[in-house]
Amino acid sequence: MFIYFVLFLFTKQDAFVVQGTAYLQILRFTFPFFAVTALLLNALRVVEIVRIALKVSVVSLAINVTINYLLIAGHFGMPELGARGAAIGTLTARIVECFIVCAYVLRDRKLGLRIGDIRISVLKSTLFRDFLAVLRPVLGAALLWGIANAAQTIILGHMNDSAIGNAINLISFLCGNLIAFWVGCRLTNVKAETMFRLRDLGAVRTVKYVLVGLWLQLLTGLLAGWLLPFLRRAGIPVTGHPVSLEGSRSKIMLLVLYCCLIAPVTEELLMRGIVLKNLSRVSQRFGIFMSAFLFAVMHDNLPQFLLTFPLGILLGYITIQHNSLTPAIITHMAVNSFAMLQQFAHRMLERSLFRTAELSYILLLLLLGSAAFFYMLLTERLPDKTPHQSSRGMRLAAGCPLFWAFLCLHAAIVIYAMI
Repeated sequence: MFIYFVLFLFTKQDAFVVQGTAYLQILRFTFPFFAVTALLLNALRVVEIVRIALKVSVVSLAINVTINYLLIAGHFGMPELGARGAAIGTLTARIVECFIVCAYVLRDRKLGLRIGDIRISVLKSTLFRDFLAVLRPVLGAALLWGIANAAQTIILGHMNDSAIGNAINLISFLCGNLIAFWVGCRLTNVKAETMFRLRDLGAVRTVKYVLVGLWLQLLTGLLAGWLLPFLRRAGIPVTGHPVSLEGSRSKIMLLVLYCCLIAPVTEELLMRGIVLKNLSRVSQRFGIFMSAFLFAVMHDNLPQFLLTFPLGILLGYITIQHNSLTPAIITHMAVNSFAMLQQFAHRMLERSLFRTAELSYILLLLLLGSAAFFYMLLTERLPDKTPHQSSRGMRLAAGCPLFWAFLCLHAAIVIYAMI
C-alpha cells in the first residue's frame, strides 16, 4: 500500500502505478546489496584499485540483460513476468556483484579491511566525529539533489505528451544558449563574473529602462499592426509565432517559465554578454546596433524582427552604460512578463472589460514611456566613436564568413516558414 501511494505521487495513470508497484515490491530488496557494493568500491578507489569496479559492472550488466530477456517477455520457455521479471534481473545482478566485491575486499591486502575493524568504539572516537563534520555538507548536497530529481520526475509524471515535448524543447533551448555562452567566453577570453558588476544602477533608473522598453514594444507593435496587413495585401506572405495560452496547465506553466525567465536570461547572456562585448571592441555603437540586428534576426520572422530590433538597441545601450547584463536582463524580463500578462488578461477578462483595461494601459504607457524616453535623450547619449571605428565596423562584418553564414541560415528558416 505504501509503494502504491508513493507511485501515485509520481503519476496518476493506473497502468503505470500497477506495473511500478509490481516492480518495486521486488526491487526494494536490492538497496542493501547496492549500498554495500557502492561503499566497498569507493573504499577501493581510495587506495587506487579501480579495475574491479569495471569488471563487476560488466558482469552485473550481462546478468541483468540476460535475465531481462528471459523473464520480461518469456523467451526460451521461461514465464512472462513483465515488470517483475525486470526486477528479478536487477535483484540477481545486485546480489552477485555484492558477493564478488565482498570476496575481493576480504582477499585484498592493499585495502586491508577486515570484519574485526568495524567496532562500536570507532563510533565514539574523535575521528568519527571529524568524519561526520566533513560528511554533513556532502550528505546535504546529495539530499537536495535527490529531492530535486524526485520533484522533476513528479512534474514530468503529471504532464501529458505535449507538455513533455515542450519541456524537452525548453531544456534544449536553455542548454544550447548556455553552452554557446560558455564556448564564447572560453574562445574570446571573457570572464562571466565581469558581466554582472553594477555601476550607477538604482531603482529609478531601472524603472526608467523598463518604461522605455515597454514603450518601444508598444510603438513597434502598433507599427507592425499597420504594416503587416499592408504586406499581406501586397501578396507578401508574412508569418509569425504568436504566443498561445491554450492547452494544459503544465504547458502554460512551461510557456510562462520560458518567456519570463529562461529566454530573457539566456538570450542576454548570449547576445549582450558575448556578441555585444566582443563587437564593442571594434566600436561600441557598432556593437550595440549589430547585436540588436542579430538579436532580431534570430527570432526568424518579420513581426518579431520589428519588435525586437529597437528593444535590442535599448538593451545594448544600457549594458554598455552600466557595464553589466543585470539591467538588460531585468528590462527584458519585464517586457516579456507584461506581454504574458496581456495574454492572460485577454483570455480571462470579458471583451469589453479587456478593451477598457488595454486602452487605459496604452494611454498610461504612452504618457510615462514618452517622458522616460525623452528624458533619456536629454540626459544620456550613445558612446562616441572615432573616424577609424566608423570606417572599420561594417567592413569587418561584411568580411566575416560567420556573419554571412548566420544571416543565410536564418533567412532560409524564414523563407521556409513563408513557403
